[in-house]
Amino acid sequence: MEIIDLTRPMTAETLVALGGRKTVEGWMVQPVGVSWLRSWERGDNTTQCSWQLSDHFGTHVDAPVHVIEGTAGVDGMDLSRLVGEAVVLDCRFARGRGITAADLDRAAPRPRPGDIALLCVAEPAGTVDSFLVDQTYVTVEGARWLVDHGVHAVGVETACFEHSYQRSIVERCYQPTERDPWPAHRICLERDVYIIEGLTGLEALVGERMRFAAAPLPVPGSSGSPVRAFAWRT
Repeated sequence: MEIIDLTRPMTAETLVALGGRKTVEGWMVQPVGVSWLRSWERGDNTTQCSWQLSDHFGTHVDAPVHVIEGTAGVDGMDLSRLVGEAVVLDCRFARGRGITAADLDRAAPRPRPGDIALLCVAEPAGTVDSFLVDQTYVTVEGARWLVDHGVHAVGVETACFEHSYQRSIVERCYQPTERDPWPAHRICLERDVYIIEGLTGLEALVGERMRFAAAPLPVPGSSGSPVRAFAWRT
């Protein structure tokens, strides 16, 4: 069985690829910190380290509590919705704008109820000079389409399911007075349609149906978790 790794490396380069200029300015997500408790280099007879990392680093899953108060953190998510039949929808024609319900109707192949829908747009990597104002994202109506079609989860190649720069910088969605900062997230997560962000390698699988897995670490109450996302053909 061939395992197809769809996970980005947990490196500073990944932060730039997904976050562009915002990464350079220290926006929200920080590089992984590794502190060695034991190492070969200092003469120990084993290696052991501790990590410091964001729950939304790189390839990761969003838990409902990320946008809906009082709901499940990653430790309370239903893993059966993150492992199973998946289909890679060809949405490359919508790259650089919002993916609408009409776009998802046009994209092929159509997901079946219970599928994990992986949306391929072949998103270009960000750079240290780019604010990613042309980021592809899923619109509110696109999110409703996914819910209405009964998918268990949706995966995207971008760092954010919605337009990160527009919502966080232009519209200032993180102001405490904003009661619905990420509406497309909310539409999916309130129906337990889980969101996987930061995938890679989907273009080579466009149009295929396969098995897929992306399980989070069960950190109590966490709003998200890095995942090792992978697929295999049956």
